[in-house]
Amino acid sequence: MAPVAAALYGGLWITLFYASAAMPNHYTAMGAVGAVGLFLWSRQSLRTYAGVAAGIALATLMRPNDGFAIGLPLLLAALLVPAWRGRGRVVAVLGGLAAGALPWAVEAYVRFGGVRERLTEASEVQGDLRPLLSFVHHLTVMDGPLLCRPCDSDGIRPVATEWWLLLLLLVTAGLWTLRRERAPQSASEATRPPATTLTLLTALAIALPYLLLVPYAAPRFLLPTHALLAPTAALGLLTLVGVARAGRHRWVGAGLVGVVLGGHLLVQVLLAHGNATIQAGARDDWARVAEVLERHGVGNGSRPGARTDAPCTLGGNTSVIPLAHVAGCAPGGPADGPGDLSALVLREAAPPHWARDWPRHAVPGTYSSGWVVHVRP
Repeated sequence: MAPVAAALYGGLWITLFYASAAMPNHYTAMGAVGAVGLFLWSRQSLRTYAGVAAGIALATLMRPNDGFAIGLPLLLAALLVPAWRGRGRVVAVLGGLAAGALPWAVEAYVRFGGVRERLTEASEVQGDLRPLLSFVHHLTVMDGPLLCRPCDSDGIRPVATEWWLLLLLLVTAGLWTLRRERAPQSASEATRPPATTLTLLTALAIALPYLLLVPYAAPRFLLPTHALLAPTAALGLLTLVGVARAGRHRWVGAGLVGVVLGGHLLVQVLLAHGNATIQAGARDDWARVAEVLERHGVGNGSRPGARTDAPCTLGGNTSVIPLAHVAGCAPGGPADGPGDLSALVLREAAPPHWARDWPRHAVPGTYSSGWVVHVRP
């Protein structure tokens, strides 16, 4: 079953796109799967405890909010559920959380002045975390964009919802199979909750903050949830394959399953290719913007080895950080005035009143139209 679960997770376009990227969500997903799986291992030992701690530490180090979302259900299970109660599990979960959160806490005091200050600034950067409903936003980003912020103008393409529908079908079939096949052999096993219960609760715990608190969406946010649901979905898929092969028209059933899976993989590959193409075009745009900036005395452009003695600060209305990096400048924050900005890079937007007299230079040949550079005189 494990290879099937890995194939379901690895076949998602989000996984194909992000697994090799410097983004935390895939690594958080792997830490979550490892921690939950070893927590549920029937024969606990120092190795399994170490594995639980390592998985939670990895997830927490990569993304602290996800790490605590993983650790909380496991900690409650280790404290409250008799079948899983034990000092070893409790210490493993708490140790993993502490190990992963310690670097974050140290950095919070060094760079932000404290944990509360860092959380406050993080909330502001995320657009003010608050109770809301983002379910529809996460449906819309299943086919991209990579970051939907804001999501008001993004629609839902029916073909992109196929994974959610397939996931619902497979998880339901997997749960039905587990319930049908569960036959306790002893009184202790009769009182033991199904392992899938804790897995699903952990998957839900990771997803809920993004669905209820974050005012925007990105498809990678739910990668850990997809990874934790994959084993149950894999069991459901194997069950459906078995049912199809056991029927009178076995080849028809097997063919139908094959067509559905083939269509699913085709959609995922096309989505991965489409989003990769868009991202490649965006990166080319950043280089073209940097070249225009360099021609007008700002930054070092995108030429390898280029240098400039004049420091520069870049402002704009989109992609300011990557643009500044490519141009060799520092990114400027939101400003009500020119401050120390060397230039403004705007896309499909008019300059603020204080920059209307700055020389305007259009950026030619871009993948996305509307890039304009305003250089401070």
